[in-house]
Amino acid sequence: MPALLRNLIARAPAMDDLDAVTALVMACDAADYGLSDDRREEVHSDWQRPGFNLKTDAWVIVTTSGQFVGYACVWHSEHARIQMFACVHPAYRGRGIGTLLLRLAEARAREQAEQAPPGVRITLDTAVSNVNAAARHLLEWEGYTLARHFWRLVIKMDEVPSKTFEEFYQHGKLKVDLVVDAQNLMGATQLHQRTGMYVARQYDIYEKVLRVGQEFPAPPVGRDLSPDSAPVGRDLSPDSAPVGRDLSPDSAGATV
Repeated sequence: MPALLRNLIARAPAMDDLDAVTALVMACDAADYGLSDDRREEVHSDWQRPGFNLKTDAWVIVTTSGQFVGYACVWHSEHARIQMFACVHPAYRGRGIGTLLLRLAEARAREQAEQAPPGVRITLDTAVSNVNAAARHLLEWEGYTLARHFWRLVIKMDEVPSKTFEEFYQHGKLKVDLVVDAQNLMGATQLHQRTGMYVARQYDIYEKVLRVGQEFPAPPVGRDLSPDSAPVGRDLSPDSAPVGRDLSPDSAGATV
C-alpha cells in the first residue's frame, strides 16, 4: 500500500516508471558532477537482476503532480552482502525523503538477511558521492561507517586496446573502476596524474552491520561494484527530522 507523505506518495515503482526514474537519477548525477551519462540501460538492468522484485525491493517518492523526487532499491549476494542505491532530487533534499528511503531499504534488507547462511556477517552497503557531504552526514547519523573509497577513472584513447575492454569503452574513453579500503589510501589518489587518465567520479562506500559473524567471500571486482552500473546510493540528503518506525515497508500511512 502506498505511504502518504506531505504532498508526496511513497510506492513501489512499475516498469512504466523506467524513464521517470532514469531522469531522476540523471538529475542527481548532474547536481553532484555537473553532467550525467545516460542511465536508462543501467536502471533497467538493475530491475532485471536475478532475484530482484520490483514490488518489494524498490521505492519511488512522487509528488501529487506526478514528479519523481526520490528513488531507492536493494539487492543482495547470498542474502549476506546487501547493497542499496538511493537518490533524492536536488530540489527536494532536506525534507525527510532521504531518511525515509534509507529506512525502507534497511527494513527490506533485514528481511532478506533472515535467509542468509547461519553465522555469516551481514552488511548493508551503499556508496555516496565524495562531493555530497550532506549524504555522508545522513549515513553516519543512521549508523553507517566508512568502509572503502571508490574512484571511477577515465582514460582517453583513440581505440579500444582489446576485446576485454570493449564493454567499458565509449566515445574514445575507457572507464576503469578502482576500489580501495578506507585505511589503504597511500598513492591511490595520485593515479589520475598519469598522462591521459583523470578521475571522473569519487565515492565513499559506507556499510552498516546488520549481523556480526564470519565474513562472506567478496565478489570479484568488476561491473557490479560500480556505483554507475549497480544501484548504490549517492544522492541522499540530511533530513529535517528523524522518521519513526511507522515508515517500515508495511506501514499504511507514514508522514514526515
